[in-house]
Parts: sequence; C-alpha cells; structure tokens
Amino acid sequence: MLKTQTKNIYINAVLRIVVGLVFMASAVLKYLTVDSFDMYIYEHQIFEYVATETLTRCLIAAEFCLGVFMIAGIFLRFTKYTMLAFLVAFTTYLLLQPYLFDVDGENCHCFGDFFSLNRWQSVLKNIVLMALVVPINPALRWHFRWPKIGFAALAVLSLAAVFSLVTPSYIDQALYGKAITIDNELFRTTMGETEGGEALLQGRKVVCFYSTSCGYCRKAAKKVHIAMGNANIDADDVQIVFWHTNPEKPIKEFFEKSGVPPLQYVEIPTTTFLDITLGSMPVIAFVDNGDVKECHKYIELNERQMSNFLSKKQ
Repeated sequence: MLKTQTKNIYINAVLRIVVGLVFMASAVLKYLTVDSFDMYIYEHQIFEYVATETLTRCLIAAEFCLGVFMIAGIFLRFTKYTMLAFLVAFTTYLLLQPYLFDVDGENCHCFGDFFSLNRWQSVLKNIVLMALVVPINPALRWHFRWPKIGFAALAVLSLAAVFSLVTPSYIDQALYGKAITIDNELFRTTMGETEGGEALLQGRKVVCFYSTSCGYCRKAAKKVHIAMGNANIDADDVQIVFWHTNPEKPIKEFFEKSGVPPLQYVEIPTTTFLDITLGSMPVIAFVDNGDVKECHKYIELNERQMSNFLSKKQ
C-alpha cells in the first residue's frame, strides 16, 4: 500500500514537471520572438495593435506562471483546471480557425518561431497535454516549501518582466519616442522627377519608406497590410518608396518575405532616400497633396491613425 502510494506520488510529480516545463518553454519561446507573435494575433483582425501587444504579453506571463506553479505544487487545483481551460480553449480555436479567420495555419506560434507546428500538430500536442494534466492529483502534494506569497510575487514579477524586457510599442513611444520627420521639400521635388512619383503627390496618401534588406521594414509592411484590412483601406491609398535596387528581384522577395501582396511603389537613389528620411527607416508618412502632415515609426502606427487621416479626403 505504501509502495503504491509512493509510486503514485512519483508519477504525479513526473506528470507535473513535464506539463509545467512545456508551458514554461512555450511562454519563453513565444517571448523570444514576441514581435512575430504580436503580428500573428494582430492578423486575426480582432484587436487593435495596442490591445494585441498587451494581450500577448499577458498570455505569455500566464503560461509561464502556470508552468512554475504546476512544477512547484502551489495553487495546484487552480493551476490544473486553469491549464485544462487554456488547452480546451486553444484546441477549440485551432479547430475553428479556418472557418473564422484568414490566417496562416502553418505555424500556430505555440513555440514562437523556433518550432513550427501546423494547426493539426498543435491540436495533437494539446490533446497529449490534456491527457497528461487530467490524471494529476492535487491531493498528492509534493511541493516546494516556500511561502505562497513568494509565488504570488513571481506572478507579478513575470507580468512586469514581459512588459519591460521587450516593451510594447506604446511604452516605447511614451518613454523614448521623439518626433520623426522627413525632408518635405526634397520629397516633393524627388517625386515630381521620378516616374510614377506624381501619384504620391495627389490627394491623401500613406507613403511608406522601405529598404528591401531591412527586417524592420518587412515587419512594418506586414503591420500596414493588416491595418489596411482592419480599416478597409484601399490599396491605392498606400504607396511605397524603395531605395533603388538592381535587379527588381529583391522587391519581389521583399513582398514575399513580408507575407503581403505587392503594392504600388517607386524607386529612388539610395542617397536621395536617406536624405529624405534623414537616415531613418522604415518611415510611414501621411501626405496630403504633397505636404507631409505626420510621420510615424512602425512600432506606434495603428489602423485608427491611418483611417482617420485618409477619411478626411476632400
């Protein structure tokens, strides 16, 4: 009898450690590529970008704390049923995903960009985890003899960490943001002399300054594309300025790697591009008949800003 009970305690502990480590690994790996996870959630077109950044970090903190609590044996009954609720919710989402959302199903971002699991692989992973969580018995309580207040403090610290180590764009903007601008006169002159550039000077346009080799520019392109979908912004209202590339293959690859359809674009010499943007990129400029009204960094750009500007068309 005693041997059986001891064996059950060991099995219970092993299940807790395995499940806890998976939850912790999922949280850490998501956080290491949190920009991609932000974009993935934002692509569902449910929340604005500010809300998306907040929710993703709260989810990561929750996953990490649940993993720690499960291994430590603290708040075990609550942790077990919360984990099951998470797994059931995630599995339901994955099963309904193709019917409700137009997003890439090749990577659910369960483990960030480090391990790509498609929709069905993620469902299988969740089922296996549920099968491991269900038999965990909160009464067989091998646990760390630390005060519960310490683990509650860990939850608070985890939440603080996810918002401070890789800060959301709105915190960056509040702490470090300084106005970004471009050389309006040089922009107007250059577009007037560039084939196809006249279109950027007519009416209200969102003009994006990108380099084909810039990773942040690809992120900006993805974010602008999602914002266009969220706010029903016409493709003709968004134009791109690339610095000159030869041949054009890098531009095609830029759109492919960004995961967005091509938009209308013009190319200008590299030195002129840098003179216009004052060395910054990516830059998203709101232009009204050739006059630059606002400039934004991609991290703080959102669909409401774009929609509000474009809706003021004469």
